[in-house]
Amino acid sequence: MLYGVLTLLLIGTILVYFRIARRFNIVDVPNHRSSHTRATIRGAGVIFPLSVVFCSVLFGGINPLLIIALCAISMVSFADDIKPQQAGIRFAIHILAVTLAMYVLNVYVLWPVWIIVFAYIIALGLVNAFNFMDGINGITGVYSLVALLSMWYINHSINTFTGDASLLCPAIACIVFLYFNFRKKALCFAGDVGAVAIAFWLIVLSILIINKTHSYKYLFIFSVYSVDMVFTLIKRIILRQNPLQPHRLHIYQLLVSNGGYSHLKVALLYGLLQLFINIFLFTTDLSFGFYLFFIVLAGCAFYLFFERRYRVKQAISIK
Repeated sequence: MLYGVLTLLLIGTILVYFRIARRFNIVDVPNHRSSHTRATIRGAGVIFPLSVVFCSVLFGGINPLLIIALCAISMVSFADDIKPQQAGIRFAIHILAVTLAMYVLNVYVLWPVWIIVFAYIIALGLVNAFNFMDGINGITGVYSLVALLSMWYINHSINTFTGDASLLCPAIACIVFLYFNFRKKALCFAGDVGAVAIAFWLIVLSILIINKTHSYKYLFIFSVYSVDMVFTLIKRIILRQNPLQPHRLHIYQLLVSNGGYSHLKVALLYGLLQLFINIFLFTTDLSFGFYLFFIVLAGCAFYLFFERRYRVKQAISIK
């Protein structure tokens, strides 16, 4: 019953947001780097953080400080959707939100200092990875839904680490969002607020999983995004490009722009690849080092194959 109420709330919220966005011209206007061709409502991913707020009201069980951290990181991201904000301000809020989450989840008590340092790097990297990877229709919603349902499986079949509502509420938000976004011509985009907020909440859930299972292998639930992000970053450094400048060198971008694949096929490809990796994680009990070696090796092969194939195709077309 409460999940039905939540679904109606989220549908109503996104429809109201459409009217607000049109009224205040919160739209994404395509440019030479865009993968879309018409102005589209931006920031509809606001229903992701709102789904967690609604979850807290309807079901309870979520620490208020986590809600504050989520709202803070969402608000600065939404402000950036409306008008570009200074990178330093955004980064500072990201650090503060992650710090608050780690405090609430007892990371500073339970984890060694050297792991905490890496945790900051991974958390901030994931926030930016979700933001950078949100460039085609469906990819953020599909990938986040795979992550949330995978975590729901862990919660039910491996080790209970949280209440179902904290997983299912944002999953329902993903489904509602995908109804409007998973289309050849999307009616809306998630915007920074959607990508950053869902990434932050997935980080919170990941910390809960690690605290409960004492296994870091579940970080590989984000391995497809991580591989694309890291290898693209390495490539840009090799090419002596500014890593902070916008570009179209991610594999998903090459598949769409140079490979001719539709947004929806590429989004499903990323989701299915991650799902297969997650099934592998759930059905095996190997060392963290083995998972790291296997996924890095497989990810390297995947990246180099597609990057070389479609980069060469682009070079030939230019000639």
